[in-house]
Amino acid sequence: MDWEKLLSLELYHFLFVFARLGGAFLFMPFYSAAYIPTRVRLIFALALAVMLTPVLGAEMPAPPENVPELFRMLLIEITVGVFLGLFPYFLMTAIDLVGVNASMATSFSNATLMDPQTNVQSTVLTSFLTLCALLLIVVTDLHQVMLAGVLASYETFPVGESLLTGDMMKALVRALSGAFTYGFQIGSPFIIMIILMYSSMGVMSRLMPQLNIIFIVMPLQVYLGLALLMVSLPVMMWWFLDFFQNTLRHFAL
Repeated sequence: MDWEKLLSLELYHFLFVFARLGGAFLFMPFYSAAYIPTRVRLIFALALAVMLTPVLGAEMPAPPENVPELFRMLLIEITVGVFLGLFPYFLMTAIDLVGVNASMATSFSNATLMDPQTNVQSTVLTSFLTLCALLLIVVTDLHQVMLAGVLASYETFPVGESLLTGDMMKALVRALSGAFTYGFQIGSPFIIMIILMYSSMGVMSRLMPQLNIIFIVMPLQVYLGLALLMVSLPVMMWWFLDFFQNTLRHFAL
């Protein structure tokens, strides 16, 4: 009988750990990438929940006395997991904004490709920059920092307690606004290039109306945009990684 109680208690703990992890893996960068099969992600979440259940068992409250209370607690755990996944997901918006600006500067806005992170059609340069950002996240072990944030969340969001919905929404809004701000700053070379390019086109069309500006400027815009991307890519990736790392470590730890 004692073994049956112990087994049921461990299953109860496993269920709540998996609910929070599964909710986080729905949106967390790298773990939610479309290039990773769904079964692989599910198996990884199950295996990780099995390993973390003995460690997090002390953080779990007593089993609920009825089924509605069990579902309420599970819904809270899933909501916390989704919040922990959405926070770094919103930070990735910065690199998407840089990709949009780079595509406009190089006239590649119509060249679309399946984005590995969002699983939707995006420009080729956006997909390329997203892949570079995900690679840097893995190389610098920031994917482990995100997992550490899930573990540390049991102190901020104890299992079964009411959610701090106001603070959670404020954190997501700050993350999204910060990502947009940094996205514009990181992509500022392309914004400046677009302004200078189209301003020069307007001046040339006024000075020489008989000249076909489009056939002259469009190839030049592609070459200059790609050259600017090649030169500024290391700095942009370093700037994004610094923003992502500082914001994530402050949030997780």
